Amino acid sequence: MSIEGNWRKRRVEPVSRMGEIDRRTFVKLTGASAAALVFGAGPFTERAMAQARFPDYPFKLGVASGDPLPGGVVLWTRLAPDPLNGGGMPDRRVTLQWQVATDERFRSIVREGDTFARPELAHSVHVEVGGLSPAREYFYRFRAGSDLSPVGRTKTAPALGAALAEMNFAFASCQQYEHGYFTAYRHMSDEDLDLVLHLGDYI
Repeated sequence: MSIEGNWRKRRVEPVSRMGEIDRRTFVKLTGASAAALVFGAGPFTERAMAQARFPDYPFKLGVASGDPLPGGVVLWTRLAPDPLNGGGMPDRRVTLQWQVATDERFRSIVREGDTFARPELAHSVHVEVGGLSPAREYFYRFRAGSDLSPVGRTKTAPALGAALAEMNFAFASCQQYEHGYFTAYRHMSDEDLDLVLHLGDYI
């Protein structure tokens, strides 16, 4: 389940000449350093930020997670700055970075890495994340270029054989926008659910 949001950061231009430091270069370097402090070391760095550029915000379709196991989940997103007109992406693969943390502000990152959004998969990605603890809530996000995705919230399955006092779940089926709005998803996102089952057609 995803937490909606449009947390978008200002793009940082790559510095082409390092021998000269003028006012513009100083501002660029300062912005990059601030981003490094906010997002930490690793894949979310200035190098990664400079890899891709988009005509509009690329995470308009949000994020999702699924297939929970005791030690992992699958994370999903799709780059689509123009989702109603084929996606609006160029015919080439794009590097994506992802992070999983135990807190919504990503102070404690437990897993991170890189993947590719490929044109033959409509620039969608499925990241299989392992090494997590069972029955634990996690938060995740993606970065493409200088754009951050909304923050998603997910939960791993209980350990095999674990005794459960209760389990909270919801289900959805036969979803067609012309037959009703999707307000039920807003209510589900406010609930403390262990699982959401999608049972039927989706148009």
